[in-house]
Amino acid sequence: MSIIIPVYNAEKFLRNCIKSVVSQSFKDWEAILVNDGSKDGSRAICEEYVEKDKRIKVINKPNGGPSSARNIGIHEAQGEYVFFLDADDTITPDCIESLYGLAKQHDADYVQGKYQSSCLHEGWKVQKVQEVQDASLVQKRELPSALSDRREIKRLLLNHNKIQFTPHNRLVRRQMIIDNGLFFNEQIKVREDFLWMTFVAKYVKRFASCDKPTYNRGYNEESLTNHINKEREIAGYRVLIEQMVANYDRFQLGYQKELALEALMMALRAGYYHDEAERKHLIEVVRSKNNYIENVLLWMFLKTENSKLLHLLVRLYKIRD
Repeated sequence: MSIIIPVYNAEKFLRNCIKSVVSQSFKDWEAILVNDGSKDGSRAICEEYVEKDKRIKVINKPNGGPSSARNIGIHEAQGEYVFFLDADDTITPDCIESLYGLAKQHDADYVQGKYQSSCLHEGWKVQKVQEVQDASLVQKRELPSALSDRREIKRLLLNHNKIQFTPHNRLVRRQMIIDNGLFFNEQIKVREDFLWMTFVAKYVKRFASCDKPTYNRGYNEESLTNHINKEREIAGYRVLIEQMVANYDRFQLGYQKELALEALMMALRAGYYHDEAERKHLIEVVRSKNNYIENVLLWMFLKTENSKLLHLLVRLYKIRD
């Protein structure tokens, strides 16, 4: 079992994060701390814990963002499964035992955990409980305990109203990642987890989920998520949309089209593409895989922003599956 923890300027939270790993009821794990060019005391904390526990190792690298840190962790990992943990979060004492038990019980490629609403301890600035609950949709909706029907699995994993499009709080079979090149796209610094999930969904043959919380979300003012950089967002959405559309397959095509359309709508509504040529380019990327009727509806929606047209377009996508 390999727990991969990207670390960047996380000195306020890192000890609690590592302590939650060391305290696991499941003992057969390795923790890979990827220090991504931190400028604070994070490196010293990582090295402190390496001295305390031989199951922990640290990799120091120049800053390259969370995607490159996770990719290095995947390459270094030796476990059958990988688990991504953010350095400003913690896991429950039975997290790995619960998820790994389900993985072995169902021979699962992917096991999803649940989120706690908040975690209170020194060093955290915690979001309001309701905000965290709203973000943690897995908390609100029951997931199937296990699935082996690949159509159902892909439909579920492409539905971010049920599965959060984040890499953490799930076990993923490492060999599946390696065999299918399921690495994070290092071209982008934001939305990389959204893109990663669309690729992972193509290859999961057996799925399981845990019915109790396993992961405590925190709030780090220094994280990329909390510092919106317009240039990064523009680049992220561009690569996200282009890569999603370029890698459509016929299996649950409607759900893939819906996700690409949603990404386009999010980008346009955020006002990221005032450049008309770039705006037209992204719209054309989405249009390129639509049929005539779908493109008419998309054109009408972009002209009128009538939500009924959007719902009809999504229904047509689903009917074709």
